[in-house]
Amino acid sequence: MPFPCQIVQGSGNIVFVYEFASANRIVRMSDHEQPPIDSWMGWSNGHWEGDTLVIEVTGLNDETWLDRAGNYHSRALKVTERYTKLSDGLMQYEATLEDPEVYSRPWQISMPLYRRAEENAQLLEFKCVPFAEQLLYGR
Repeated sequence: MPFPCQIVQGSGNIVFVYEFASANRIVRMSDHEQPPIDSWMGWSNGHWEGDTLVIEVTGLNDETWLDRAGNYHSRALKVTERYTKLSDGLMQYEATLEDPEVYSRPWQISMPLYRRAEENAQLLEFKCVPFAEQLLYGR
């Protein structure tokens, strides 16, 4: 998605705030627990490996797709994310997806994440309206 996010780190947990659908998630940096229920964003437990933030996400429901092509996953999906700061305005993002019920082996994605550099950058509220293109442009 082309929408930005904001990462807020305090003295304890880390919060990711997303512009898309006004979503957010808490990364529990201590008191790691198993997810109480499956959910859209799953349950995130994190730790540091040197300068890399490592987040293990479990407890994802099976009602989401991984892309617009319809690639799916089961409730057994585990995503291990790695955020590594490369410079003041650049992080490397890597995610390893493991789902033995759907995929024969783990697979990985990676991409750079760039910091917004403009002064007073802020997240705006974006609500996805179903069939918005048809409402705006017709068939």
